[in-house]
Amino acid sequence: MRPEPTTSRGRRTREKIVTTAARLMHERGIGGTPLEDVLAESGTGKSQLYHYFGGKQELAVAVLEHQLERVLAAQPSLSDEECTDLRRWRDEVLAAADESGYGNCPLGAFVGQVDDDTELRTTLARLFDRWQDALTTLVRRAQAAGEIPADVSAEHLALTLLTAQQGGTTLSHLHGSPEALAGSLDDVLARVSR
Repeated sequence: MRPEPTTSRGRRTREKIVTTAARLMHERGIGGTPLEDVLAESGTGKSQLYHYFGGKQELAVAVLEHQLERVLAAQPSLSDEECTDLRRWRDEVLAAADESGYGNCPLGAFVGQVDDDTELRTTLARLFDRWQDALTTLVRRAQAAGEIPADVSAEHLALTLLTAQQGGTTLSHLHGSPEALAGSLDDVLARVSR
């Protein structure tokens, strides 16, 4: 991966390339997004793209990282050290899904697209691990506040919540309705909440 730009103009150009590529790759898939389309839609040149990225794979890594940042930004309870409320996180997940019109998860949409590329697959797995770690931290805060029983495995509950979120998002996308996502998260939380 090439170094980050040092000027504000360079950072803006790189960000424009990444956000454009993220939108296109989320809509069309990584394989269905030629670099020429990213250049045309971002209004940037080939030399700019190759100044910041060694090629499509490096750009795709940046896109995946960008998508996780989008997810985490839409779930501020994960980074709020004062938050102990898993229902607040659940509400943030549902609000983001509603805002996207029950579209595919910004990160989960890439699962299955990276199977043949070890670096992209490893990157995607690492990013999901970061998301799960953030959820684990929230669960531990909830446990410390007495909202979740101490004998519940924080890691397992975080994995279960992330799994419910991913499956619920997929089914809510298919049906254009919050029911599957809300129901899957509520069922998990009902089993562990005091």
